[in-house]
Amino acid sequence: MRLLQMSALASAKLVAHWVEQHLDDVTHNRAAGALLLPTGSTPLPLYAELRKRDTAGSLDLEAWRSFNLDEFWPSAAQNEASFRVFMQRELFGPLGLSSEKIGFLSDTIAETDLSSHCESYEQDIAAAGGIALAIIGVGMNGHLAFNEPGAEWGSRTRLVKLSSSTRERSGFPGGLDGPSRALTVGLATILDAKRIVVLAHGQAKSKALFEMMHGAPSLDCPATCLQEHPNVAVLADDDACALLP
Repeated sequence: MRLLQMSALASAKLVAHWVEQHLDDVTHNRAAGALLLPTGSTPLPLYAELRKRDTAGSLDLEAWRSFNLDEFWPSAAQNEASFRVFMQRELFGPLGLSSEKIGFLSDTIAETDLSSHCESYEQDIAAAGGIALAIIGVGMNGHLAFNEPGAEWGSRTRLVKLSSSTRERSGFPGGLDGPSRALTVGLATILDAKRIVVLAHGQAKSKALFEMMHGAPSLDCPATCLQEHPNVAVLADDDACALLP
């Protein structure tokens, strides 16, 4: 696991460069696979940088294929707090990406169809050549995507129950009155990625970052599973690195 200590803005520029490089590699058949993308405040500087590069004409959007990490369930497709709306507003809409280039977990699918929906999501990722570059954040309790403490490292896309701390910090209107469950890719889905980038900004992430990098591998801190991956880059600002040696 490689640590790069830098500001959120510097991280955004570097990861945007990696995304740009990935798209170029796909276009020229040097690589295959899709992007795995997060939501929330952490990736906002990255998405702003990608919009800027698209305006400058440096992104090859013909090669774009991406999947999102997670989604509240049940929600409403038009809800401003849904991750689909977030991504459409912050990235996919401005980039003008067509629906066949982006993969979402549904926040309105019937409970009886959840199992097949999750299986199809995994199949769609595989059909896209797997995940070439996974960009993720780490939760204050060590969760990755919505894989809360206790999640099995072999887990795949599924419905999960959210912890109270995650719900309080989720940004969903109503906090604890918002959805108590969510759909998320599994830890195994993340670990299958050829390359993983972890973004961590702010002192609130310092404890989770320390555990992720230096704690004993444990289901109590899902992020520790990344210690087993051969290609992980951690991009963290000074505040997030406050507890690191």
